[in-house]
Amino acid sequence: MTDKRSKVDLSGQSGIDFSKLFYETMDKKRHLVSNLYLDTASLVWNGNPYAGKENISKFYETLPVSSTDIRSVDAQPIAEDFVQGQTSVLVSVSGIVKFSGKSSTLYSESFLLTAQQGATGNIWKIAADCFRFHETLS
Repeated sequence: MTDKRSKVDLSGQSGIDFSKLFYETMDKKRHLVSNLYLDTASLVWNGNPYAGKENISKFYETLPVSSTDIRSVDAQPIAEDFVQGQTSVLVSVSGIVKFSGKSSTLYSESFLLTAQQGATGNIWKIAADCFRFHETLS
């Protein structure tokens, strides 16, 4: 039970830390955001699919400058049985994003993160990403 609890705790903190890093990079250093993705990553942006880190990067370059306010983050470990023993975390984020020239909009985004060996230990990389604007009900 302790091992499971520690995985949940690690996932929660990792989700918060990764979300802050992702949106800071997206808003202030967008040219570096592709470094957060696996080469084989996928992105679905409001129903539009992009496959591969290079195509995701090209898509992000077309977006106006953004400012993101994270309102909530939830993260949970994925059972290793489902991901061939790979350490993975599902991160769900919601908040408000404002793109230059547009109104502020509610959004949600889900990341499937996987641990990859880096120079200083494991680092999180995005394997799959799904972004969606929310419609406001009247």
